[in-house]
Amino acid sequence: MAKRALSDRQRRMLDHIQDFSMKNGYPPSIRQIGKAVGISSTSVVNYNLNRLVDEGYLDRDQNVSRGIRITEKVTQAANTLGNVIRVPLVGRIFASEPVPMPGTDSALYGADEAIEITRDLVSSGEDLFALEVKGD
Repeated sequence: MAKRALSDRQRRMLDHIQDFSMKNGYPPSIRQIGKAVGISSTSVVNYNLNRLVDEGYLDRDQNVSRGIRITEKVTQAANTLGNVIRVPLVGRIFASEPVPMPGTDSALYGADEAIEITRDLVSSGEDLFALEVKGD
C-alpha cells in the first residue's frame, strides 16, 4: 500500500494507544479506543487500526485480546512531528477565481484532509488553512 499522511482520526487513535499503553502497561481495547476518539462503531475503529498496521505504525495479533503494539516508526515520527504543523485543507479552487476567506465558525479544525509543513515556513500555526489550486 502506498504511504500517505495519517488522517486526524488515525493520528488521534495512535496518540490514545500510545498514551494509554504508557499509563497502564497494556494497550486499550477497541471499544476504549473508539470511546476516546469519538467513534461508536467498532468496525470503523478496526478499519482504522488496520490502516495504521498497513502504514507501519502498529503491529496487531488478531488472535489476542488487546493485541496491539506500537512500532518503532511511531517514535521516529514523534521526533519529526515536533517540527511539523498540520494545515487543514478546506477546499479546492480554480486559479482564476478569487479566494473567499472562511469565517471563524468554519469547520477548519478536525478536518480529515490536511497538509503538513515544517514550522520554519510560517511564523505561527494559528489561523492557517490551505486551498488546493487547480489550473494555471
